[in-house]
Amino acid sequence: MRLIPTLFASLLATSAAAAEKPLGQIESCDGRQLVLRFDSGARLVPGSMVAIYAPGKLEKHPLTKEVIIERPVLIAKAQLIGGDDAHPLARVLWPEAPEGIVAGLDVVPLSEEAAPNSQPSAGQPTKVSAVAQTTTVVKAPISDPDGDLVTYTWTLTGSEGSAGRLDARTTTAPEVPWTAPGKPGTAMLSVVARDSAGHETTLQTPLETTPLDDPRKRELQVFGRWDETTEPGVSRIERDGDGTWWGLSEADARVIRIHPGWLGSTTFRFAAGTEPRAPIALATWRKELYVLDGKTTAVSVFGVDGLLKRTVGHSEKPTDLAIAADGTLYIADQTGGGIQVHEADGRFRCRIGRAGGNDDDFAGLSRIALGPAGELYALDAVKRRIHRFDRFQRRQPTWTMTGDASLQPVDLAVHPRGVMLLMASGHIQVYDAKGLSREMIAPLSESQLAADVGKASSLTVDGTGDMIVTYAASKLVARHSSQGAVTGVRGMPLRASPLVSADGSGRIHALDTEDGYVYSCDAEGWRCTRSGGLAKRGGPFANPIALAAGLDGQTVAVLDAKKMAVVRLRPGTKEAPLVFGQPGKNNGQFEDPIALAVDESGRTYVLDQDLYRVSIFDEKGSFLFAFGSEGKGAHQLKEPKLIAVAPDGSAAFVYDASKYEVKKFALDFSKNAASHVTNTGGKGDGPGQIRELVGLGCDRQGILYLIDSSREDVQAVDFRGNSAVTLFRRTCKEAGVPDVSGLALSPDGQPWLVGTTTLVGLRWKPLP
Repeated sequence: MRLIPTLFASLLATSAAAAEKPLGQIESCDGRQLVLRFDSGARLVPGSMVAIYAPGKLEKHPLTKEVIIERPVLIAKAQLIGGDDAHPLARVLWPEAPEGIVAGLDVVPLSEEAAPNSQPSAGQPTKVSAVAQTTTVVKAPISDPDGDLVTYTWTLTGSEGSAGRLDARTTTAPEVPWTAPGKPGTAMLSVVARDSAGHETTLQTPLETTPLDDPRKRELQVFGRWDETTEPGVSRIERDGDGTWWGLSEADARVIRIHPGWLGSTTFRFAAGTEPRAPIALATWRKELYVLDGKTTAVSVFGVDGLLKRTVGHSEKPTDLAIAADGTLYIADQTGGGIQVHEADGRFRCRIGRAGGNDDDFAGLSRIALGPAGELYALDAVKRRIHRFDRFQRRQPTWTMTGDASLQPVDLAVHPRGVMLLMASGHIQVYDAKGLSREMIAPLSESQLAADVGKASSLTVDGTGDMIVTYAASKLVARHSSQGAVTGVRGMPLRASPLVSADGSGRIHALDTEDGYVYSCDAEGWRCTRSGGLAKRGGPFANPIALAAGLDGQTVAVLDAKKMAVVRLRPGTKEAPLVFGQPGKNNGQFEDPIALAVDESGRTYVLDQDLYRVSIFDEKGSFLFAFGSEGKGAHQLKEPKLIAVAPDGSAAFVYDASKYEVKKFALDFSKNAASHVTNTGGKGDGPGQIRELVGLGCDRQGILYLIDSSREDVQAVDFRGNSAVTLFRRTCKEAGVPDVSGLALSPDGQPWLVGTTTLVGLRWKPLP
């Protein structure tokens, strides 16, 4: 490498801080994008600035005429945006129209200069088209000129319940899978891109759904799974740069990899013989997973393939770890006397702090956290203090915890609003830049979304500002908004209800018959609202037995067997419920209602097994008409059990268990009449046959879904005409639900199979 000694001398005179940094050169350039090359051992952080110098005026010895000094000319400044330490990538930020930048020019880091930060930049979006009920990845033309980690928050807008569903609410890449709705139409996908400095850019992408030509050339595949395996109790949770969540299950020493949209998880497979024996903390950096093992008291570093790459920092009794943007590793170890600091390659650098009884000593070092500028915060749970160090590991004034001394601190994290201190109770105390606490965020236990939540175990902050709190013992995870409100809770104990319904926006609504509450979950499976309740708790229900969500997700109809009525709620609101129906045999009355369904016009269909009929009510709860009668005729009902309706209200389907048949009725609302079309089914194991139907639904394509607990399968049947054709069959065992007990069908054709403590989602994929 050509490094001019006189240039180094000149820079010493102008910038001592810069001279302490390794010198480098431009290896190649392409417009404003540069590839640099630095001295070995250089450690440069993405986002930092460098100065680019061109040859300048030469001063020569007056006698010998030899060059004694060269005064280089500063021609540009660039910001590091990626690459590695030896060959970092940079983008020229100044001047706007750089000239004269060529390979071979000298580069010097500017450690004392704050790097200007730009908001994420967006290009021109193009319309995305997809066939109805198919899934495609929508990519937004957004990038960050500074190389910052960007978090993307996605929102579908359009006709409510008819815009399809997204696989994730937030991602760390400018793309998200979108499943098109079940009928042609248009929608808009909005995304807010937020970098680590808080700068935001918004972009909208138009979406178009085109008709499905042939429903036969596709198959149902699993896309989401929530059960005890995929939602274990996690004591720690982190998110990597690819958007994947990583959870630590201390109970069974597992590290789990969680889908960016929380649609499922898998156990991370370590190479044989290298598995952590007692993992107590984890973190990610670049493409590596760091696991702190309480048994070996060291940090094991793994690649994404599960192979052990190196082991770092043997400690006495470590409790936590953190990794800076440049790969510097910090390990909290109270018994060992403080915080170990290691270089990115594992070499020991220094130890911060010491154990002891003095004011600045650690007595109960438990958790550590890093701020955006590399500042370090350490929680001393015994002394109830937060120790602080700047990015050069120099001690800063220590903060003393204030407030209720009975609240035990368990973790801390850095948030755009300040330092967040988590208590075992789930409360989060907010400390400002001066170390003053002026706010206490309410815990999950006060949200009414879950009972018996237990003690909080960890806190992490997402790039959106959301705060994620784990409750390991109760196997729950809570989500708080950036302002602190509880916006969701998830976990295996919440999946036990067998009465589930899905709407057109991907939301899931579950009825808990024990407490009478309807719990509504978003498309990622977070329980967000609670509605209803038994009358003895002030709710509207006496004996709720079934529910059906409105296709737009704005309402949920619940059938009350004791009141002989339908109670329609608006989840998430305080609006009084609409109640209609009453005991009796007349129009609009019930004797033994057993099931119900709704269509996209808001009409409600109630199946009465004692009156052998279906009663239909309009969106205001007014009775329209009824159809059905007792008998053994093809058009009559003998043992009606289930009902489904076409979303557009053109047909109703009734399962009659006496003959193992599904009976189709055409509906005409201009005449308020129904006419029998034909029947399908029959007892058996052949295509389209039935043994014990526990789920029945119809999607916007008119495809019928049959869930059979005896056959243990799901069948998709084309019953749009006067005869039924079986399109697809899949066993419940293949889908991972051997104890299937019900169905929650999205109107866009995504069946959710309901098990004892399992919920598995399927969706269509075109055949190759």
